[in-house]
Amino acid sequence: MKRLLIDYQPEVVRIAYLLDKKLLEIFIDYKDKGSLVGHIINGVVKNILPSRFAFIDIGQEKNAFMNLDANNTLKPGRHVTVQVKKDATGDKGANVSSVLHFNGRYAIVSPGVSEEIGISKKIEDKFERKRLQKLAAKYLPAGYSVIMRTQSKDVQEEILKQEFEYLVDKCISVLETAKYSTGPTILYNDNPLFNDLITDDLEEIILSNEAALSYIKSDRVKLWDEEIELFTAFDIERQITKALHRNIWLPCGGFVTFDPVEACVVVDVNTGKFMGKKNYRETVLKTNLEAAECIAEQITLRNLSGMIIVDFIDMREEEDKNKLLTVFGQALKKSRIPADIVGMTSLGLVQLTRRKQREPLYRLLQQPCSHCKGTGWF
Repeated sequence: MKRLLIDYQPEVVRIAYLLDKKLLEIFIDYKDKGSLVGHIINGVVKNILPSRFAFIDIGQEKNAFMNLDANNTLKPGRHVTVQVKKDATGDKGANVSSVLHFNGRYAIVSPGVSEEIGISKKIEDKFERKRLQKLAAKYLPAGYSVIMRTQSKDVQEEILKQEFEYLVDKCISVLETAKYSTGPTILYNDNPLFNDLITDDLEEIILSNEAALSYIKSDRVKLWDEEIELFTAFDIERQITKALHRNIWLPCGGFVTFDPVEACVVVDVNTGKFMGKKNYRETVLKTNLEAAECIAEQITLRNLSGMIIVDFIDMREEEDKNKLLTVFGQALKKSRIPADIVGMTSLGLVQLTRRKQREPLYRLLQQPCSHCKGTGWF
């Protein structure tokens, strides 16, 4: 059973995505520094660099930055409507784009771009893809492009029509408001997270209290009315703490070590206590396969991104290497933001890249020790 638990407190909102009682993802939204990803903001151009970057004042401590195309005519002091793609991290401001996306449950609509109709690759049936393409062409006005999400598969025409109309009306409203706003102003608060998580196979959405009702709108919500706290009842607190540990033990007795550094995340696989019953090759393969599943889950849970380097235990047989890469690749695809395997080096290191959207879990819940500059926790 897939569940969404929302723990709503005055200072912070925590959202846990579970399969039965296993924590798959955790989202933490501090009220004083909540995520702006998906928000549409009327900003002010502060500076333009020859390298085709613009810095935009969107009302945050650091100016956002935006890539410019060759035909862009922006000038300092002008207003521009942008959408936040990535939150500010470290010394970098938020990453924004002038291409706007209005997210629905079944479709993502964009105004003012080429009139293209995209269909999720996960919808493989050619007749369904053709049906969705025809419906999008039928109900979307000129000047809009659309991406049909995986959830649109087999959805009734009338429901899709209503969503198209809602998204287009919202777009018109936002762009009209932008004409009259004078400074850095949030025009549209979007939370694309819920569009991704609230799928047809999500069976329960449990809220910690009535205050959480202001955070989410769905006909599948119910309030938690037990004496024990919601996250405690579902063992979330322990699983969050485990996701901050450096070492994760595998069922076979081996373990995986996670070391985030400045330029990348280094993951190391060790046999640990596991010696195997038959031979060394069997021991190494079993450990690596268990580690592959574990690493894929932890990358998602810890929200690791950028360059990730995995040092699996060295294997000599090409058959074993290919099996490992296949299993690892399949495990990584289960995530909403899958990591791409770049390849395996001659030293046996597997390189991954994963798109960054939010801060990693350890940065949200830990802070550097004033003495050793480490976390000071473990």
